[in-house]
Amino acid sequence: MDAHLARMLTSARQCRCCGATFAQLLSLSCDRPDVCSDDLVVQDNSAVLEERGDVLTEDFCRYGKLRFVRAVLALPLADSRGAEFLLGTWASLNEDDFDAYLDLFDMRETESMGSRPAWLANAIPPESGAPVACMLHMRPEGEYPELQVSESNNALARLQQTGVQLEELLELLYAYGHDLPSLVYDS
Repeated sequence: MDAHLARMLTSARQCRCCGATFAQLLSLSCDRPDVCSDDLVVQDNSAVLEERGDVLTEDFCRYGKLRFVRAVLALPLADSRGAEFLLGTWASLNEDDFDAYLDLFDMRETESMGSRPAWLANAIPPESGAPVACMLHMRPEGEYPELQVSESNNALARLQQTGVQLEELLELLYAYGHDLPSLVYDS
């Protein structure tokens, strides 16, 4: 394993641009689907059941006719013996799948849904553009479902298959405003 990657995976770091401290490799999390208005306030999950209209909670979003659930997009790290970089993202589901997921969420039984077609609702990297077709794989014990990119010609699909190199990961982090290269190479 690359020594720089090993340090990123095992030692605490502080991002110089935002001050956040990370005990291990930084994972990113999008706070809302890209189409969702920035002025929509994040509420408790119960709001999705109690309110009508547009609602953004920690794990669900209803925006117009669109429905979203919180998900993860895992990118294996090349030459790391199984380590992954996790992106907390949002997945767009059809209304029936969204309702079924919502019904099973509190019981931690979403795994019974299996896999469902979905769209990655966040542009990764930020300038990448249009939504990406995916399969949303439900996971056990209340874990967020995992997105697997379906579009074989998409760069994220390649990264999910072959793994992300350290330099590619640093470029991705930099695109989101984190200056981690200096933390890796200065230590």
